[in-house]
Parts: sequence; structure tokens; C-alpha cells
Amino acid sequence: MITSILVPKLGMSKSDVTLVKWHKENEEKTDKGEIVVTIETAKVANEIEAPASGLLFTLRKVSEKVQIGDALGVIADSREEFEEYKAGLSQEPETSVGSLFDEDEEGEGIRLSFDDEGEEAAPISPAIDVGDRKILERIPFIGMRRTIADNLHASLQTGAQLTIICEADMTELARFRKELMLDYPDTRITFVDMLVKILAFSLKEFPVINSAIVGGEIICWGEYNIGVAMALDEGLVVPVVRNVDTKSLIKVSREIKTLAKKARNNQLTPEHFEGGTFTLSSGGKVETEIITPIIKPPENAIMAIGKIGPKPAVYQGQLAVRTMTHLCLTHDHRAVDGVPASLFLGKVKEVIEHPKLFEKALK
Repeated sequence: MITSILVPKLGMSKSDVTLVKWHKENEEKTDKGEIVVTIETAKVANEIEAPASGLLFTLRKVSEKVQIGDALGVIADSREEFEEYKAGLSQEPETSVGSLFDEDEEGEGIRLSFDDEGEEAAPISPAIDVGDRKILERIPFIGMRRTIADNLHASLQTGAQLTIICEADMTELARFRKELMLDYPDTRITFVDMLVKILAFSLKEFPVINSAIVGGEIICWGEYNIGVAMALDEGLVVPVVRNVDTKSLIKVSREIKTLAKKARNNQLTPEHFEGGTFTLSSGGKVETEIITPIIKPPENAIMAIGKIGPKPAVYQGQLAVRTMTHLCLTHDHRAVDGVPASLFLGKVKEVIEHPKLFEKALK
């Protein structure tokens, strides 16, 4: 009996997927329920179990790009059974180069590929001859890291991205944060938590910043779903906090912490990444003052904050030490002109620096 190992639907994601690891050798015996292969998108890793017991026959190679419904391999009772099955399918009319189509239980098309050589991913940079040069480590450029690279490269190729920067005085916001931490000791509120709320508040005044180019239209969203960039060893992930404007600061803070924990434990699912309308990226504790973030399509803007810390600044006409940071907004100039982008960044700065405004935004 032949049982296919298919790329699952991965929630609402329709992105290309990369095969990053086979946990079993070709023709190795495997039991039903054993993890046999790992696939990744830029958003999430997914381990696939053997759907039956028998011998594993791999159809796709590590680093290959695959799609939802593709057959990665099959489980068969013997080599002869697999060869007979493969030969039988190969006699069917081809609908695309190197691929055949079958139907799953729901009648949806499944792409089956039997190219022994596999499909190599297009190189992102030209190959070079390393010769006898000393190499410290070789890191496979596949999986999440490669998909992130492809997506960022595509973002820069398709959009007209421009970054504008201003400095913001975080002193009063930092003071208010200390008060909140005393009031809510069980919820360690961060600047990121507060800025997510402030961004949702400010975006309502500038709908074009909270937009996407879809076909021949610029769609300004009536919802405020803020993606929060989180750094992992494997790369950057951007889970989304939905409907930020309708949630309290405490709820937003707890949701961000839950997403961060799931990210560290590789428990995020594709649904956690869907529907973002704007993204916030933070330099965290690193010594980075200014960042030029890259937009996450199909969004039209992203804001990054640099290092937050004490710096000399002019306050009320006097030189003083204040808690300062840089706000860095990248916008797609195809949809967002420089003036509204600058006015939006100025609004975020104004809210951050004035207690009456940020207390209203953080409700």
C-alpha cells in the first residue's frame, strides 16, 4: 500500500515552503506517527509525521521549494511496490514540467513530482570558488533564513521604500511605565507594549499609513493589527496582535508575551502571522541608534525604534539628560508620500512626549 506524505495546508498560508530536513534515510523503515520530515516557511517550522508504517521513499530533496499539496515522499511496503506505483503515475498526462496531479480526499489538486535530480532553488548571489581558503563554519542557507532573505529581497525589488527618522524624548513615557509596573507587578509592561498601543492610536489619524496595495487599489484598513518583530536564533518572525485599538494595554502586553513564548518554543502557527496592517521592530538592548527597516508585504509601512537610553538633549530651553530614542519609519512611496509619512511620524513623537496624549492612547 502506498501512502503519500503531503505538504499540509499550514492554515491560511499560501507561501512557498522549503524542505529543510529528512529525519529518516531513503528506504528506511519507519513507524506511523514518527517525525520524518521538517518543512519551513518564513513564518513557522512544521514537523510532519509518517502517515503509515513501512519504508520511506523520498521524492524531494533538502533545500527544495515546495508548495501546499506537494508530495514530499511516500510510505510503501517494498521497493518494488514503490517503483510500480511511480511508473504507473508517470504514464498519466503531464500538466506541468516534472509534475503530475492527483486529488486529495477533498478533491483538491495535489502536485506530485518525481524528478530524481530535484529542483534547485535559484541562487540569491553568484557562486564563488573558495579554493583553499580557511572556513570556520558552513551554515546551510535554507529554511527560515533563506525564505526571509527571499522575501526581504522581493520587498525591496517591488516597493519604492524610503526611511525617515526623528528623535523622540521617552522620559515621561518611561516615568509612566514605572508607575504601571508598580500597579501591575504581574505584567512587566515594556516600551514595545506601549508603542504598539500608541501606533494603533496614531494610525487612526493617517489611514494611508495603515494600508496595502492590492491589485489596482490602495486599501486603507479599518482594523489595526500590529505585527511585532521578534528575533530568534533561526531568524526574525513577526506575529500579529490583532485589533490593538480595542484591547487594553495589559491585554496587549500579555498577548505579546504569549506570542514571544510561542515563538521561542516553535509553537507559532500560520494564523499568528496573518492580517497584519503595520509592523513595529525594536533594536532591543543592542547598541543601535538608527535602523532602516524593510517593509513586510503587503503592508505599506513599518516603524523601528533604536536604543532607548539617557542622552543630552534640549528640554524646555535647557540642556538636560533625557531618555531618548530614534523613531525610524519606512514607507512605500508608491502609496504613501513623504508629507503624510512625516506627519504620522510627528504624531507618534507627539503622543510619546505628552502625558495627556499617551495616557489616552494607552487606555
